[in-house]
Amino acid sequence: MKKVIALALSVVMALSLVACGGEPAAPAKFKVGMGHNISAKMTDATADKAGSAQVDTTMLVAAFDAEGKVVSVSIDVAQQKLGVNADGTTADASKVDTRTKIEKEGDYGMVGASGIGKEYFEQIEALENWMVGKTVEEIVGMPVMDRGDGSHTHVPTDADLAAGCTITVKSYLDALQEAWDTAVEVEGLAKAGLGQNISVKGTAATADKKGSAQVDTNMVGVALDAEGKILWAKIDVAQQKIAFDATGAKAGDVDVRTKVEKEGDYGMVGASAIGKEYFEQVKALGEWMVGKTVADVAAMETFDRGDGSHTDVPAVEDLKASVTITVGAYLDALVEAETNAK
Repeated sequence: MKKVIALALSVVMALSLVACGGEPAAPAKFKVGMGHNISAKMTDATADKAGSAQVDTTMLVAAFDAEGKVVSVSIDVAQQKLGVNADGTTADASKVDTRTKIEKEGDYGMVGASGIGKEYFEQIEALENWMVGKTVEEIVGMPVMDRGDGSHTHVPTDADLAAGCTITVKSYLDALQEAWDTAVEVEGLAKAGLGQNISVKGTAATADKKGSAQVDTNMVGVALDAEGKILWAKIDVAQQKIAFDATGAKAGDVDVRTKVEKEGDYGMVGASAIGKEYFEQVKALGEWMVGKTVADVAAMETFDRGDGSHTDVPAVEDLKASVTITVGAYLDALVEAETNAK
């Protein structure tokens, strides 16, 4: 199916080069966007059993043709869980499996519980393939059912999809809607992709201070032309902290907004030498990437501030006035997005 999509895009691009009478025509226009959906939960620790803090980050990048129909879509979920003990300590965060559900492939272990004998990555591929050629309105309006078990509330019942996908799809539909609502127009699209970089850390609680389990999911969407040059790049980070007390019990609500969604609430301006908030800096970085290849961007010169956290700050002259954050995780995710692009 991926080859079919790539061929279709190639044909559209080829046809756009020649208009009636042999005159050059404007490149075909597409739209590309990135969406997400985040949830966080915690199971409190007891004297007999450790608890856990879990963050699920659904990520999606989609490309649409001039009629608003999906030409490619990439879906994945970062589902990270950190153990929390009854004494307010956490499990070793360095041992958390930071692979996404797709990256785990057969290790995810869905086949045994699947009524159709399909692993998670296979079911997502079936869903992605089913979306191609449809509008967002058609996809979001798909018929679904509630299994009544409290978790499978939006299971597809479409005859063409039910045989390949029996997971609940609500978070994917919400992410697709966001991708469409925030999509931007590009010309000469060849492929689009999604990349990510994930880290987990835990801080123990004390009698005087809450502990936390923190998950950072760096998300990058990219659109490329036939020469591999970037037409669009979007960067965001889902940085969720689940707080708990010295008994390993949840202590407070979780803000599930991304860093970009927080805008001024993120509070970077006060610590920024250039007076720029986070969302302004990643927007400037994405705009700077346009017209360059991923290899060119990934090879950018950086420097280490020596403070232990800002290890990959751009040393590029054109970025000095707009980007002073560390960018290593974004560059890694960008490279992966190109690799995954379709």
